[in-house]
Amino acid sequence: MELVYYKGLQDEPYTTVDVICDFTDVTRHAVMVLINRYKKDLSDLGVLSFEMTKPSQGSNGGRPKKIYHLNEQQATFLITLLDNTLKVKEFKKLLVKSFYQIKSELDERKIHRQVNKVMNIGFGDVIKAHYPDSKHAYSNFHRLAYKYALGVTPKQIKDQRHTEDPQSALTSDESARLERAKQQISLFIQDGYDYEDIKTKLFADI
Repeated sequence: MELVYYKGLQDEPYTTVDVICDFTDVTRHAVMVLINRYKKDLSDLGVLSFEMTKPSQGSNGGRPKKIYHLNEQQATFLITLLDNTLKVKEFKKLLVKSFYQIKSELDERKIHRQVNKVMNIGFGDVIKAHYPDSKHAYSNFHRLAYKYALGVTPKQIKDQRHTEDPQSALTSDESARLERAKQQISLFIQDGYDYEDIKTKLFADI
């Protein structure tokens, strides 16, 4: 079982309540009581995010379970509230090492991403490498790049400017914006984000 997780390069590494319980032998109820009691303190150390998990298939049912995602500071603070048993002390060391290893791995991936950026890996090549079996991946991401960079789709460019080749109808400034959007999408794809995640991230600050 991994101690620390991450989703994408821009997201903070985190551990979970389940990890803490499994490695310290502290009950889930006891950990949740501490989280609820010190929720404000934990929130001061970052967004206290969580996910809801459904009961496993084949089980006797039950209610969905709330799994908190704790960043390094939140997890460290929470552990200080536990009794300092031998298992808790050992877990502290393991967790510190795990966060360090994950952050080192993320740094390496960021460096690799920058190298790819310098090499200017083609937009289509990136999509093809990550979605080899999808017939619509390129058109979906291509359309997304236009929408994000220019506020219109390629079809709308065709209709508005009476052309069959929307790329040729763009100004130099529009072309530059479109290329930056494609590059940004390419980097997100290489980071492991899917289409909906990328769309959300692109339009979050607009």
